Amino acid sequence: MTLPVPATAEELREAQAKEYGQYVAVSAIDINGVRAFNEGDAVPVSHVENKVVRADQVAKVTTKAGREAAGITDEKKA
Repeated sequence: MTLPVPATAEELREAQAKEYGQYVAVSAIDINGVRAFNEGDAVPVSHVENKVVRADQVAKVTTKAGREAAGITDEKKA
C-alpha cells in the first residue's frame, strides 16, 4: 500500500501525529532481537495494524494504561 506524500510541512506534521499519536509501548519491545521501543515510547499505528508488535505490548494513549506508560498524570494533562 502506498501512502500519499504530504505536500506541506503542516501535512507532514499531521500525518506524523496521526501515525505516532495513538499508541504507546507498555513495556520494552524488541523486534527481531533488537530493542525498538522502550516503555512509554510512541509506537506507530502501522506497527500495530500490521502486527509488527503485539496488541498486548501497546496501549492507546487515551486509556489509563497508555497514560501511565507514557508518564502522563492528571496534573500533567492540565
